[in-house]
Amino acid sequence: MQSHINRIRNLLRHDGSYTVVLIPHDGREIKKKSLQTSYFRKAVYTVGIAAIFFFSCVGAMFYVIYQGSTEQRELAEYRQTKQERETKLKELTAMSENMQKEMSALSKLRNQVGEQMKQSGMNVEPNVTGNAGKIDKYAGKGGPSASPVSNISIILEQNKNLQENLQSEIKAWGNLLTNIKSENYRIAVTPNLWPVDGGYVSSEFGNRKDPFDNYSHDFHPGVDIAANYGAPIYASASGYVQQAGWNGGYGKYVRLSHDYGYGTAYGHMSGINVNIGDFVNKGDVIGYVGSTGYSTGPHLHFEVLLYGDPIDPQSLIK
Repeated sequence: MQSHINRIRNLLRHDGSYTVVLIPHDGREIKKKSLQTSYFRKAVYTVGIAAIFFFSCVGAMFYVIYQGSTEQRELAEYRQTKQERETKLKELTAMSENMQKEMSALSKLRNQVGEQMKQSGMNVEPNVTGNAGKIDKYAGKGGPSASPVSNISIILEQNKNLQENLQSEIKAWGNLLTNIKSENYRIAVTPNLWPVDGGYVSSEFGNRKDPFDNYSHDFHPGVDIAANYGAPIYASASGYVQQAGWNGGYGKYVRLSHDYGYGTAYGHMSGINVNIGDFVNKGDVIGYVGSTGYSTGPHLHFEVLLYGDPIDPQSLIK
């Protein structure tokens, strides 16, 4: 190879001309052509420049192709990354909306708990910790990471934990609200409200002397409360009106049915303020003190029954 190159160099260095002889195969006519050395030089230079140009074009073409494939790959990666970010942003937005709804529900639950606590007379703030007993589940974790983590991924994880915490809080407050409502309902249907303003017990519950002959004994199924004629009579507990009208020796009489097996009865009224089937709340006026039926003077005969059996009303009165 080196010898051919040297020959070409020597050829180009030679000054003068060369004769090129063209001999046909049949040998009929031999042609000669005289060529100057400068022509060889120009030809070699032209071929060299053409070769350089050709290889430059080929190199440029391959570079353009390489650059195009690189840009396409980068564009595909960018589109994939963009799609992933948009997906995560949608998840983040949905999670944020859910948390706002849950926070609103939690705030509503807290208000309801507060209202129920006021009804029950509780002045202390409830201690609802939700996940306080599950610190290991919601404990924070962090530090350097071997792999890159996007801010969106971090926020998604934080929001996930917050959402789980909120759900647990809502459940805890919901359970508390249910318990307080249940307790308030139990209090509402328990006949522990004194049924008149003031007054005093003129006849106790149980065995007693007959008030008419003051000699024989009978069983008194309630208490007699002496009070001013026409004084309002209040429902001792919330419930439905079972009876409302005249009832023999009881005179004008009202009987209420409450939950948990309780019932109450009110006798000797001067007037009745309810009808059968009505629902009354604890403290509602159901009638007025009188002296109808077997009565020696204005008073209220008040009975409390538990599953149909009379019990001492004063055992429940606060």
